[in-house]
Amino acid sequence: MVNIIKSFKVGELPAPQGYEKNIGVANMLCGIIDNKIILGGGENFPYKSVLDGGDRVIHKFLYLIRPIENSFHIIDKTEFERPVAYGSTVEYNNIIFYVGGNRILKINVINNKLHLQEYVNLPFNIERGIAHIQGGIIYYGLGCIDGEYTNRFFSFNIFTKENIELPSFPASGREHSVSAIFGDEIVVFGGANQTAYTEGYKYNIKKKIWTTIGDVEIDGEKISVIAAGYTKIDDDTLVVVGGFAKERWDEANYKLSHLRGEEKQEFRKFYFTQELDYYNWNKKLLFYNHKTETWSSPGDIDFNPNCGNALVLINNSLYSIMGEIKPGIRTPEIHRIVLDKLNYKEKELY
Repeated sequence: MVNIIKSFKVGELPAPQGYEKNIGVANMLCGIIDNKIILGGGENFPYKSVLDGGDRVIHKFLYLIRPIENSFHIIDKTEFERPVAYGSTVEYNNIIFYVGGNRILKINVINNKLHLQEYVNLPFNIERGIAHIQGGIIYYGLGCIDGEYTNRFFSFNIFTKENIELPSFPASGREHSVSAIFGDEIVVFGGANQTAYTEGYKYNIKKKIWTTIGDVEIDGEKISVIAAGYTKIDDDTLVVVGGFAKERWDEANYKLSHLRGEEKQEFRKFYFTQELDYYNWNKKLLFYNHKTETWSSPGDIDFNPNCGNALVLINNSLYSIMGEIKPGIRTPEIHRIVLDKLNYKEKELY
């Protein structure tokens, strides 16, 4: 098992252009090139709260960041032409591809400068899905397509730009799943529509078939990982930080869609004004081992659990970057979790 050595709070990033304060964002673009973090976009409610009818703002900033122990050094910054959030990021040969909205973006770094390209337009708008790459083929899908939950699944060839529909995910369409690619297999856990899920599935790329695997479960407890931050730490292990609680997700979705008038307003006021403990988001640091198809945890994180956070690994440190700490509330906080690096290959930080 991988263990937590210690964790630190990392200095916050500056406010996006045009804003006085960084209140944090969720559902960002995030990837790694040459041990530098590419981070941008995301969404929040900078003017009014959700309860007061505040508008969601999607941002256009993009940073190239070098993490140095407990601080972030911004090497370069630029802006997207259009706002970016709710997409999925893959990396191939030191190039980032971002699948989100009605497009695939291409991002690379030349002489420590960010370079952006609108790589291809998609025939639909996709958000909150998954994406992974193998041999120049991006496998992506689930989430929402044109505003509707979907179980559709696709492959996109980055060389020929051919987009092919593959066998559909074998359950109901869902968003905010946790996933990873291990060799020829893509695993998908949890996610939600009106209902939250904890079960797992895997897709065999060569055979083009889906099969079921176990739930996200430790010691008989099924754990919801909706919208959690996730990343691989080696060829066999996925790590997860955060996750929206099933009971809260199910209750909120049911009541907000079934209650009417004053009853609905009373529930909204209650739901959006509770203390953090009420939401009971996942505090366990979770590890999934693909060889044994089992989950484990060395313990709880020592900061507020979140959703929509970016999670990246550099050297033996996980960085959990911003995200949502309760419905409608973002955090600017960045946390570094130092892991027991003897359990996997060390990557150079500098």
